[in-house]
Amino acid sequence: MTTTVTPISAQTDIGARENGLIDELTDELHATMEGEMTEGGSPARLVRLLMPDGTRQVLKLQVEMPGAVDGHDLESFRVKLRQIDKVRADAPALGEMYTEKLREFHGWDWSAYTMPYYPNEDIAACIRGPQPRVEEFFDRFDVTMSVLAERGWSLAESHAEPGQISEIHSDRLTRRFWLLQEHLAGEFTEQGRIVVNGVPCRHPLEIARLLKERPELTRHVDATRLHFPAHGDLNTRNLLITGKSGGRPAVRIIDPRGTLKNWDVVYDWGKVLFSLTVWDAGLREGFEIGVEKSAGAPTAVAVRQRGGIYPGYRAAVARLVEAIENHAQLAPLVAEDPGWKSRLLLGHAFHLLAEAACRLSDIKKRESEKGAVDLSPIELSTGHYLFGVLFLEDAVAQLERRGEIDPESHLALLDA
Repeated sequence: MTTTVTPISAQTDIGARENGLIDELTDELHATMEGEMTEGGSPARLVRLLMPDGTRQVLKLQVEMPGAVDGHDLESFRVKLRQIDKVRADAPALGEMYTEKLREFHGWDWSAYTMPYYPNEDIAACIRGPQPRVEEFFDRFDVTMSVLAERGWSLAESHAEPGQISEIHSDRLTRRFWLLQEHLAGEFTEQGRIVVNGVPCRHPLEIARLLKERPELTRHVDATRLHFPAHGDLNTRNLLITGKSGGRPAVRIIDPRGTLKNWDVVYDWGKVLFSLTVWDAGLREGFEIGVEKSAGAPTAVAVRQRGGIYPGYRAAVARLVEAIENHAQLAPLVAEDPGWKSRLLLGHAFHLLAEAACRLSDIKKRESEKGAVDLSPIELSTGHYLFGVLFLEDAVAQLERRGEIDPESHLALLDA
């Protein structure tokens, strides 16, 4: 079985340009290209190189793409390089476990850098298989969060101005929505309401407007403090386990967001959650999407990851909020931030919608791990969008109804 791969204009030409630059840079480095790495979630191309001295490096290349969303564009890629420099300069203890940038290369419409290659697996690999090792995952999580908190986030703190949720999340959704309307089915993006997995859902732009017009809904869950920008895009594929050190997992942190200002740590924790609920399995397996139309009724949609959520991921999701709450190094960061749990869950929903636009900026060829299924950007975008619509509706409905979001009932939407 093969899904229909819908090409996105300009991506074929961009791919050819990238191939030429990769060849040129490989020659400049006197290296041999061993293969492409497609694990990442960004549009940047990564290839593994064998160097003349027998060591291995990774070349990461970003070419400017017309229509790329903010965060997936060339300017953002270049700021990531400066954030790596900032971490290594201002948080040297964290820098020891961070991406090591070896060389930079720049052209008028592209940038690239090289870093050492470390044999690794991502932090969640231990809970993907048929016998998930959930305790091992939380051991990895504990070590990683302790490193980021002690050596990064806690190094700087500043007051957060009101309106962070609207500024970061609602505005981003509004800014990117044109891309979703251009490429996704109109029945999902243009009409007022749809029903997702049995839940009637408002249009996400309606909710974005609501949050701007009624700031009292989120004033008590907005961030109160911001911290050192230790990362900003903490999905599970950016947290690598390279072995053991002193009997505990050895961690290597890669690919920060590209921000130089103090940041909300809860945004990062939401990226871990979104990796486990939808994102990582979605990129590996794709989505099954069924549509039912009835005259005079909203379109009804059923969506899930192909094959369902990994059991180990579901078990980790059930424990993640409590693990953060009880973590010795994380809890102090939000000790005077009573709305952090609701912000985590609301941010998780917005992350899913933001990712829907990001999938349309990614031209890597992805094949389902369930078999011979090519995963088109349209399918991946639609899956994230529909899950985002579902989770955003429930999150905001709970804020309207009770002023906070209950983690257990909210995350039970995964089981529908």
